[in-house]
Parts: sequence; C-alpha cells; structure tokens
Amino acid sequence: MKHFLILILVCAVIMLVLPVAALKGTVQKTIKNADSVNSQATESIVTAEAQQQNNDTITVFLSSQNQNVEMDMFEYICGSVAAEMPLAYHEEALKAQAVTCYTNALRLKLNTEKTNNADISDNTAIHQGYINEAERRAKWGNDFEKYESKLKNVVNSVKNQAIYYNDRLIVAAFFAISCGKTENSGNLWSENVPYLTSVESQGDCLSPQYATSVSFSLDEFVSKMKSANAEFSIESLANAVTIKETSPTGTVLKAEINGNSYTGEEIRSIFSLRSPVFTVNSTDSAITFNVLGYGHGIGMSQYGADYFARQGYTYKDILMHYYTGVVVK
Repeated sequence: MKHFLILILVCAVIMLVLPVAALKGTVQKTIKNADSVNSQATESIVTAEAQQQNNDTITVFLSSQNQNVEMDMFEYICGSVAAEMPLAYHEEALKAQAVTCYTNALRLKLNTEKTNNADISDNTAIHQGYINEAERRAKWGNDFEKYESKLKNVVNSVKNQAIYYNDRLIVAAFFAISCGKTENSGNLWSENVPYLTSVESQGDCLSPQYATSVSFSLDEFVSKMKSANAEFSIESLANAVTIKETSPTGTVLKAEINGNSYTGEEIRSIFSLRSPVFTVNSTDSAITFNVLGYGHGIGMSQYGADYFARQGYTYKDILMHYYTGVVVK
C-alpha cells in the first residue's frame, strides 16, 4: 500500500511538471530564403502561450513611406493576402495564403533580428506584400465591398493558425505559378530545407500565364548585360547563352554567357524573366527566352493552390501538399 501511494504521488508530480517543461525554451536556426518572404529568416519553436502573447499587433516597415507602422495583426494579414493573391481565387486557396502570411509574420515577429527596427517589411523582395484598406479599395474598385467581405471572412476563419515542422514555424515560401512541379529548395538556396521539396503541381499548366516568351535585340541584350557587368561586349547572339545544367524540374542551375557562368536566377534577374525555368533560341541578331511559370518555384504555388481548391481540397490539404511533413495548428 505504501509503495502504491508513492507511485501515485510520483505520477502526479510528473503530470504537473511536464506541461510546464513543454512550454519553456526557444530554439532558433537561421536559413536562407528567396523572393516573397525571401531574406535571412529564423525558425523558432513557438509554444501556444508565446504565440498568444505575440499575435495581437505587428510593426510593419512601409517602404513607400519609409516608416514603421504598428497595426493589428488581423488587419496586417488581410492586407498581406490582398497584396499577394487575387481575391477571385477560391476561398480555400485564400485561407491557405492567409495561413502562410500569418506564419511568416509570426516567425519574423519572434525573430530578434529586425529589418529597419520593424517586425516585417512590405517589400516583396525581402518579405511579403501588404496593402491597406484605401489601397484595396483603389485596387478592386466596384468589387471592393464583395472582396473586402470575402477577405475578412477568410482571414477570420483561419485566425491564429500557423504552419509548423518539428514544432518550428516554417519559412512559408510561395510564388505565383509553377512549371508543373515545385522546386527543391536546395537547388536555389544555400541548403536543403526538408519541408520545401519538389512536389507535383499540374494545375499550373492550365494558367493563361503558364508560358511566356521575351526577345531581345543585340543592342538590348548588351545593354542588359552591361547593367550586370560593365565590361560586357559581344558581336553576335548566336549561342550567346548556353545552358549547362538544369534541375529535374527544369530550373536552370548553370548557364554560360560570353564565357562567364551564371545561375538561372541571375539570368532571370538580369533580363526580368518570370522564372528561372527557361530555354533559349538565338540568331546572330536576336535572342528569345521561353519561360515556364512565374516566381522562384519553391513552396506553395498560388495558382496551383487555387486549382486544388476547385478540385475539393481544403486549405490544410493544400498546405500539407506543398509543405512536406508539416502540421497546421
């Protein structure tokens, strides 16, 4: 009987101590990101208690105004979704976008390293976009009331839900349209991120903006290259760009221009291509880039999310498809 009472007492102590222990501690790991939410990002183990304490407001650096503005987190997520995804998209796709925007916002807010002393920037080359109510009204015109109501209902329905991998908030990378598959993060970033792996996204092929072409004359090509290399010169465009290596997805990993090596992302930036998935046709006097998709290709395809939603997928289905091995909670 004495041993039995001791056992009960030990169990009671364990039940009290374990929940408290589970709520303690934050582990951080810095990884590299690109495009929307694309900069040095910090993953954090975030407890429910910590999340509740940090989700009411957020400080946003508004790049056009060159100032920091503190705002309600709900308004920020509304403005971020409105900036990043067409409101004509299916509600489940918009919910998925709202959860990605909130995940990135919360992760960056909990990060001790700040940009311009703000939690997050509205510069999409650094973090993710944001537009305020007045900008949304101007953007949607006569559809403002319809889209604003839809937006607030969507954001409210997934309020405080975020994406975790091994109890850490993820870098919820997203982009507009894939080439039919998403890209492995390690092919473009400095390391592989386990939840950002290549997955099928066939619905993107149905987008009217899936395939694009852009051509340059010899003078235009030289001018673009000089913006990246002041010493550049070339007399013919025939075989000016030689693709040396691509990923299984089709992303150009290595190409040569005039004997110098470039990544597909570098060429995309120089020539303002829609993605690093491209082929090249050239003559002596002209060169054409044939491009598939829109964006870096890592994480969630927004057009693909809309396609999946229209096939009956829920926002959680969509997120768990594009982010491998994650939990939405």
